[in-house]
Amino acid sequence: MADRLVIEAGHVVTVDPAFRVIRNGAVAIERDRIVALGPADEIDQRDADVRRFPRHVAIPGLVNGHTHVAGSLFRGLLEDRPDAFYGYALPMEPAMDPEAIYALSMVGISELLLSGCTVMNDMFHHAAETARAARDTGIRAQIAHKVFDADLPGIGKGRREFRFSDGIERLEENVRLHAAWHGAADGRIAVRFGLHAADTCSPALMAEIVNEAGRHRAGIHTHVAQSPVEHAFITETYGCGSAVHLEHNGVLGPDTVAAHLIWADGPDVAALARTDTHVAHCPACVTKAVGAIGPYRDIYAAGITVGWGTDWITMDPWDAMRFGIVGYRMAYGDDQLLTADETLLSANEALWRFTLGSARMLGMADDVGSLEVGKKADLTLIDVDQPHLAPLYDPVSALVYNASGRDVTHVLIDGELVVEDRRITGIDTSVVVAEAQRVAEKIWATASTPAAMPLPRPSFAGAGS
Repeated sequence: MADRLVIEAGHVVTVDPAFRVIRNGAVAIERDRIVALGPADEIDQRDADVRRFPRHVAIPGLVNGHTHVAGSLFRGLLEDRPDAFYGYALPMEPAMDPEAIYALSMVGISELLLSGCTVMNDMFHHAAETARAARDTGIRAQIAHKVFDADLPGIGKGRREFRFSDGIERLEENVRLHAAWHGAADGRIAVRFGLHAADTCSPALMAEIVNEAGRHRAGIHTHVAQSPVEHAFITETYGCGSAVHLEHNGVLGPDTVAAHLIWADGPDVAALARTDTHVAHCPACVTKAVGAIGPYRDIYAAGITVGWGTDWITMDPWDAMRFGIVGYRMAYGDDQLLTADETLLSANEALWRFTLGSARMLGMADDVGSLEVGKKADLTLIDVDQPHLAPLYDPVSALVYNASGRDVTHVLIDGELVVEDRRITGIDTSVVVAEAQRVAEKIWATASTPAAMPLPRPSFAGAGS
């Protein structure tokens, strides 16, 4: 490959401050950075490797603000189950050993890359295996180990038990993760400290996590107000909401990413705004799971930094963008308090939330999230020469409302092709899928997991005939 690469596309969507859409545009790349962009006939192509995509839209690589890529294990298991999280997922997680985490992370990251995501922010068990999968696939990643001291399976059985020593062991694993992986893979991997949730970490453990994160100058990744079970426990035990409880324990701040906020209340929103805590909203996952989005009208109005993510199970960001718009409109569209200048979210904002918005949330906006000179050459190309995207008028609306990950053909990270012609370079996805199936079936067969329990029977008329 030449030292200079030029990508031409029928449309280049910059997501820069002007949100420019350049028809017949081009992006020039040298090494891992964008050095020029604009109309193709204005970009110097001398001595360059020129790749032309006249029926494609080029966008910044999508930045997925909250993931559990190894959660691909639960695909098809949780969506229709009552008490899916505490009754099924948490009891099954202990059966996921390092081998399983690597295999399932590989299939989850493959889904992200093939959907156009170039960045993920992940927290889960055996996080070093997820880091290894990130290195092997080439994705840019922030990774945290899942640190907690509560008996997670016990919560689903109505027990609240904490063992501080177990939490310290998990925290030490996060420290080892930071030593081994922070700055690895030519700087593509960064490490945060994982504080699993407000209700699964004791205040004593929170203090230790905050101390280690500060000592390593690393951010924190946590879940906040993610379930009614959590909300009830925190309010009954501490007399406040989850975000306020975390503020009291020194967890909140501009280096903390707080995911979900579905059951947050007014004081919680005020605490997030007061501490400049950043929020990761996962609209598809939460809307499908609980049919609610949380107080996001108030969160946006408070000026809180919000990015969007997919969480787990279904990790197509295009699906999540639509849920982000539709869920908000269903929640607030008939509200007579809406003012003339308050939008109900748009295609442009949905794309912004999954690019520059999430990059700001993760503290990465100087490098990724938009196509601008000087930024990293992370770029996604989408094939719009297809019936479901034609005729093409506004490329942003066409993509956000109609595209899926299957329309992504090429993805570049640091100026290198990691997806080419809908295939991950250097990775045989058939092998990845087969290995994920093997380890999943091994876990599902374990007697201590609830996976063998039957799914709910259909209730519609004639279902039993």
